[in-house]
Amino acid sequence: MTLFWLIVALLLVAATALFILPMLKGPNKKADADRDALNKAFYQQRLNELEVDEALGVISERDVMVAELQHNLLEDIPAKKDTRQSGRVSRAALLPGVVLLCVVSIGLYMHTGAMTQVSQWQQVMTSMPEMRKKADAGLLNEPEDIARFALGLRTELLTDPTNVSDWAMLGLAGLRLGNGEIALRSYEKAYELSPNDGYIQIIYAKLLTRSNNPDDIVEATRILKALLKTDPENTEALSALAMSAFGQGNFHEAIAAWEKLLTLMPADAKGIDVIRQSLAYAKSQVASSGVRLGVTLSISPEVASQMPKNGSVLITVTDGESTVPVVVKQVSAGEFPMRVELDDGSAMMPSRLLSSLKQVKITATITSSDKMDKLRMTGESRVYPFTGQETVDVTIEKIEQ
Repeated sequence: MTLFWLIVALLLVAATALFILPMLKGPNKKADADRDALNKAFYQQRLNELEVDEALGVISERDVMVAELQHNLLEDIPAKKDTRQSGRVSRAALLPGVVLLCVVSIGLYMHTGAMTQVSQWQQVMTSMPEMRKKADAGLLNEPEDIARFALGLRTELLTDPTNVSDWAMLGLAGLRLGNGEIALRSYEKAYELSPNDGYIQIIYAKLLTRSNNPDDIVEATRILKALLKTDPENTEALSALAMSAFGQGNFHEAIAAWEKLLTLMPADAKGIDVIRQSLAYAKSQVASSGVRLGVTLSISPEVASQMPKNGSVLITVTDGESTVPVVVKQVSAGEFPMRVELDDGSAMMPSRLLSSLKQVKITATITSSDKMDKLRMTGESRVYPFTGQETVDVTIEKIEQ
């Protein structure tokens, strides 16, 4: 601030000098001397002309004309003196002008120069270390304090634009202030600087999912899927991916993400009921799409004689070429024959759904919750063409130790 006022003072001194120096200068003596010389030369020239005219007989009253010429020359002398006197200005007379110049200049700056804002900004920069400590401790809660902290962060990022931590804090400040644009742009910069930071990836992806730009949604999905490849049990990423897919009407992807999320969350976790309700709704939407595969299960007499008391049936569907399951569903073993409905909601991966298959092969396996029971009872179908409404019969007839 001291430097600023020093610069203001120097500018005012320079402006004052430009104002008073021309006034303090005396009359231009050289110009007066040049004028006297010119008058003398003009007078001498006219005398010479009169002599020539008299010699030629053009004029007869030379004395009268010479007297008139001398009179004209003398008349110019008082005007010259008046001019010299009027060129002198009193220094005291300049004082009001100097004062007016300073007052008007400072007044204009006070009115248009945002002096109050500059002063507030300097106070913010002075208190930045203290505000950082409060922010790290989670004690920066008032909107006004958060706005001041955001201003300080933006200022410091001008000198250090590669500070990932400051970009992330500025993004959080934007979220706390309800300014989604600041939050998105700040985390975008943080992601550019540190693309492998899981925390930044999730927050940035979540912000992208709120965008109305389809390209942002695609980018958010890409980031979340890349994160889940390296950390498949990241509940934050699964939740964000499910919500993004659900919002875009991609119920299959949302179902897969939510089902995996439920296996990772405690039964009494906060918000788990909301997830279950959303999952049920997504499944109802998938069921109403019309793509179904009906499976009618029956068992051979030999299998029926050795059925476990607390058994269940695991049904898997493949494309008939690869052994990797596309759909998996487990149901309790009840009375046979029994019918099971499969749809895209039972898909293992959102990128590979039942509705994408052109042919299917079904395998059914009876398992037991009794660890002492080592028997495996299986049955499988042949490969059937699939158009979305088929029903396939499977007989469980093989018993393996």
